[in-house]
Amino acid sequence: MLENLKIFLFKDKFGNHISKYKSFLLSSVFQPIFNHNNNIVGVEALLRIKDVSGESICPGFYFSDQNPDKEDKVTIDKISRILHLNNFASSQYCNKKLFLNLLPDAIKTLHSPCLYDIRFLREMKKLNISSKQVVLELLEVGCDNLYELQRSIGNLNNYGFNIAIDDFGSEHSNANRVSLICSSVLKIDKSLLNQFMKGNKTNLTQAMKMANIFKAQTVIEGIENQNQLDTMRALNIDMYQGYFLAMPQPIAPCPE
Repeated sequence: MLENLKIFLFKDKFGNHISKYKSFLLSSVFQPIFNHNNNIVGVEALLRIKDVSGESICPGFYFSDQNPDKEDKVTIDKISRILHLNNFASSQYCNKKLFLNLLPDAIKTLHSPCLYDIRFLREMKKLNISSKQVVLELLEVGCDNLYELQRSIGNLNNYGFNIAIDDFGSEHSNANRVSLICSSVLKIDKSLLNQFMKGNKTNLTQAMKMANIFKAQTVIEGIENQNQLDTMRALNIDMYQGYFLAMPQPIAPCPE
């Protein structure tokens, strides 16, 4: 359980929090998310993993269904959120939205009759981060128990968290999952953007229709050039994210 997991944070030479789990070194980078007026409205926290030799491990693969080591995946997923909270709280973006990735099978650790006794919630309170600031992004990987997922999401909504479907249009991030949890944010996968730019507009258009049905805000991922940005702005998408706008990078802590 999360409340029994011992999480130790350290600081690197730049003042950023890092953590260790077994032979892994864990750190945070953040990618800004912009609104239609090009203002930063939030940042997505992304995990960086290195092994004992200092080689980087791709988080996308590590947390995917192809990696069978479920226990370690869930544990690192838990540690990462504590890590990201601390780096976010000491940054210049601490009053913005914080987008945090969440494995579907880890979500039950945030569902408890004593929810505020769980480490994650205690950490938020200590760092003065409101649940209304936090957008929990449900990753596109599979889930063992859809009923438990739905029940846990409902409980998190009651405590003020926003729930996003990450990478909609990829793997398990589909219409069925949106219908199951009624997310408040739909993050549209960059593959739908690329299809749209090549003339296949159907999938992205359907994603936007689904967001409208559930009154969910939209984020388009993977913006890599001005033409893509201009095209997506013309569709009145709510928020924009991609390398063209800002690269993921560590956030320098604010001076104390």
